[in-house]
Amino acid sequence: MFTFVRSPGRQHQATLDRVHAAADTATRIVEQQMRGRVGPVDLAVASSSGMWDLVADAHRPMFGRQDPRVWQHDLHAYGTTTITATGVLVVINAQACRGRQDEIDKTLLHELTHALQFNRSGARPLIESSIANNYGIAPMTEREVAAANRQVDADERDAARMERHHRQLAQSI
Repeated sequence: MFTFVRSPGRQHQATLDRVHAAADTATRIVEQQMRGRVGPVDLAVASSSGMWDLVADAHRPMFGRQDPRVWQHDLHAYGTTTITATGVLVVINAQACRGRQDEIDKTLLHELTHALQFNRSGARPLIESSIANNYGIAPMTEREVAAANRQVDADERDAARMERHHRQLAQSI
C-alpha cells in the first residue's frame, strides 16, 4: 500500500523506524474511523526544508512548477499531504517530530486522514484548482477560494480529531 519515496539522514532514524512500524496500523484505524479508503500513498520522512522540496517535486509533472517557497510557510509543521500525478504524497517532518513517538503517531493519523479525504470522489478537482491558484497558474474567484477554504477547514477538523487515536495506534504496534 505504501511506497516510501525518501528518507532523511541517520539522525532521524527513530522517526523513520516508527513511521515504518506504524503506517499500516494507522491506515486501518483511519479507514475504520472515517469509513473510507486511504488508497495508495507515497510516504516520505524528510527534514523541514526537504518536506517542501518533496511537495514542489510532486507538483512539477502536474503544474510545471517546482518552487518550494510557495509552500514553505511553516518549517515547523509536523507533516503535510498533497496530491501527485499518480495519487497522494504524505510527508512526515522528522525534525519537527524529533523521534517523539506520540507526535509521529498523531502526525501519521492526521496526514493519512488527509490522504483518505483527497481520495474521495470529487475531491481531486478542488485540490488541483487550489494548487493551480497558489502557483498563480489559474486564479480562482473569491467565491471559489471561500468554498475551498471551507473544505480545508472541515478536512483539518476531521484530521485533528483523528489524532486522538494515537494511544490506540501505540498499543496496536
